[in-house]
Amino acid sequence: MKYTLCFLKKENEVLMLLRAKEPNKGKWNGVGGKIEISETPDEGCKREVLEETGLILRKQIFKGLIALNGNECIYVFVSNDFEGDLIPSEEGSLEWKSMEWILSSRDVVENIPLFIEDVLDISSEPKVYNCSYSETGEMTGFHVKLFQTN
Repeated sequence: MKYTLCFLKKENEVLMLLRAKEPNKGKWNGVGGKIEISETPDEGCKREVLEETGLILRKQIFKGLIALNGNECIYVFVSNDFEGDLIPSEEGSLEWKSMEWILSSRDVVENIPLFIEDVLDISSEPKVYNCSYSETGEMTGFHVKLFQTN
């Protein structure tokens, strides 16, 4: 199964979702979800953002992949080019958060502070953000490499 994760940026704030469902229930995350069989990652990102926020992406930038224990499964995007008004979501509460808050809050999904600054830097190259976890779900490692296209 493949997923998308998108960080929407407005001025100095990032739209975050307080997840109402597992995984990461009760933690703040970007928006996104499962890519449908008939979709590209770009299409899945646009659909998930619309469903979860009511916002229409005019343009999103691919920033790489999150790998969980070496399995590259989450396509990461950033956008500051969108329109519309936020709507309530059954996925959780939406709020615009400052970078300082995201980097310091214990309520953010634990791997996000490790890569969000790089993802939000429009000029940075796409990367693979590999997060290693123990069997109990504890993060045991994090490393970054450039994304290689074939």
